[in-house]
Amino acid sequence: MSNPATAVFVHGGWHDGWSWHLVRKLLDARGVPSVALDLPMTTLDRDAAVLSSTLAAIEGNAIVISHSWGGSVATLGAAGAPNVRHLIYIAALLTEAGQPTLGPPSLLIKGRATLRPKVVIETDTTTIIDREVSLAAFYHDVEPALARQAAARLRPFQKTGYTVIETDAVAAWRTIPTTYVVCTEDRMIHPDTQREMAAAAAAAGAKVRQWPSSHSPFLSHPGLVADLVALRAESAGG
Repeated sequence: MSNPATAVFVHGGWHDGWSWHLVRKLLDARGVPSVALDLPMTTLDRDAAVLSSTLAAIEGNAIVISHSWGGSVATLGAAGAPNVRHLIYIAALLTEAGQPTLGPPSLLIKGRATLRPKVVIETDTTTIIDREVSLAAFYHDVEPALARQAAARLRPFQKTGYTVIETDAVAAWRTIPTTYVVCTEDRMIHPDTQREMAAAAAAAGAKVRQWPSSHSPFLSHPGLVADLVALRAESAGG
């Protein structure tokens, strides 16, 4: 039987690699190797370079799992990586390479209210998260003590991270087999916005799944995440 591919986890904005710890524990038990990045969250190209260098250091095949804003990092950072066999976007931004966000018009469509305006606090140079509001915005279906632990770890996101990066790279999801997961109870990125991104991915050949989860299934439904990652990693083994 082939060895599973290495799962490389890319966290979303304001988070860190710890976010995936429950999923990684389950993968360890199944013999699936994994790496969780800690991104500087300063500029998209710097974060993408962290992913690119991690992939280059992996011997054998890899799959990349991204969450939320981390989808933009995966889209650029996995572009052209010869050992990446699959991408998984979990409630993640599906953009063209170098585009860090969907932009306000796509995130603020009438009838698609989210808690983003209440949870994100603007400063001169960063955006930070109201930790109390994050319990409802990110973690409403997470065990309360775990949710508070996650909220306490949230970090500032540099506003330079929203700068568009000029690149000739082709979006990784256009060339690498992809699965897009819609989180149907998400209060941060509206599920209908996710469905639109999933449809774009599907038009390029991606598979689509829907989970009854908040924005943070890696904490509320780690088994679901681990099952999908293990399935893709085992299929991509070398």
